[in-house]
Amino acid sequence: MRAFGTAVLFGILLIGDSTVTAEKGWGPGFCADTTGLAQCTNLASSGKTTVTWQAQTQYKDMITRCKTANTYALIQFGHNDQKVMTTTQFAANLTSLTNKIKSAGCSPVLLTSLARRTFSSEHATSDSLGPYSAETIKVASSLGLPLLPLLADSRAYLDKLGKTNAMKFNYASDDTTHLNSLGAKYFGRIVADEVKSKVSALSSYIVSDTALSAKIAAGTL
Repeated sequence: MRAFGTAVLFGILLIGDSTVTAEKGWGPGFCADTTGLAQCTNLASSGKTTVTWQAQTQYKDMITRCKTANTYALIQFGHNDQKVMTTTQFAANLTSLTNKIKSAGCSPVLLTSLARRTFSSEHATSDSLGPYSAETIKVASSLGLPLLPLLADSRAYLDKLGKTNAMKFNYASDDTTHLNSLGAKYFGRIVADEVKSKVSALSSYIVSDTALSAKIAAGTL
């Protein structure tokens, strides 16, 4: 329910790695799909894991911002964790970080990772993030938290769209991980639609874009 008058509005923090950041992630596209929030603040940091993000200034900022009532934290890690830790370690670290964010006062929402735009054929993505996303799903279930299946959603869209068109989202010509502004728009929309569907307290703050959602469902641009 939306708050008015002197009541505290709902807010959203984005926490994660470079695929969430304002510079080359889906974060800006998602925040552009919101309205009326007290804040939609991007605290993601490039190159970080569930462990190393906690050493950043963004972690301290999170502690402060979570003190505001009705603040949700969308949490997406995995890309960098995959390089330096096992799935078991990742699950433990994600659980620990999520509990810290909850203890700070925020309501956590977990997301599986954005798919890499690597393909085994024109309409088949080949992504190695599955085992880590599976752990994210387990952690969300064990903690009783909402889960937004971004890996499955983004792979489904990319598989329909095809490799040729998927390259139009590249942050740089050969960068099939990070997003340009077009990519932020499309994948931010995917996250927004999932929030609207899965997080009832935030649904009224998401601006619908039926035309873009239809393009994503159809696998077109």
